[in-house]
Amino acid sequence: MRCIKHSGSTKVRCYRNMPSRPDFQDRGFSLLELIIVVVIILILAAISVPSINRAISTGRVRSAAVEYSNLLQTARSRAISDDRFYSVYVQPAAGNNPPVAYVDIYPQVPNGISGLGAPPTGHYNAGPPADPLTMMSSEVPLQPVAAAPDVAALNAAFCATCVPALILNSAPTWGPDGMPCLSKLSIDGTGTVCNSSGGPIAYATYFQSTV
Repeated sequence: MRCIKHSGSTKVRCYRNMPSRPDFQDRGFSLLELIIVVVIILILAAISVPSINRAISTGRVRSAAVEYSNLLQTARSRAISDDRFYSVYVQPAAGNNPPVAYVDIYPQVPNGISGLGAPPTGHYNAGPPADPLTMMSSEVPLQPVAAAPDVAALNAAFCATCVPALILNSAPTWGPDGMPCLSKLSIDGTGTVCNSSGGPIAYATYFQSTV
């Protein structure tokens, strides 16, 4: 601060010394400030990364479920229109080829037999004509019933008195009436029929993200 007394006056004017403009412009962050910013970023990353991973994992599972559900609808509609029994299988990944879920339709034999059967002895038929299919992510594999949640509670929720259990973990099969059924070999061994005397049938397919 500097003070100036003007001539002819008894008053003294004082002025505060202000830093020049370049002083403000040249001022940077201190090391402590930078450390605090880095720590905050690390904390936010530690909190958000698991949530992001869970969201991605959930999205993959939901996407697989939607695609698989659409394929089941295709199997049902084709079973009705073709007056045949069709099953939906999941063919495991092989080398660079991802797993595929497909409706086992072709070839269609005149005696009523359709498709090539369940993997690994059977497989997707690329045609032409080709089996309807959907590509499955290798990060969301099909799981056996043993890896599923409380299956007993699921069975009880659908039909507690059903013996055997109503929920099946095998390949979903649709009949010409548009209803799910349990396929078996016909009496003469020449075709596949559905067990209509076994009561209601439902299928549960489990997918689990491995990421």
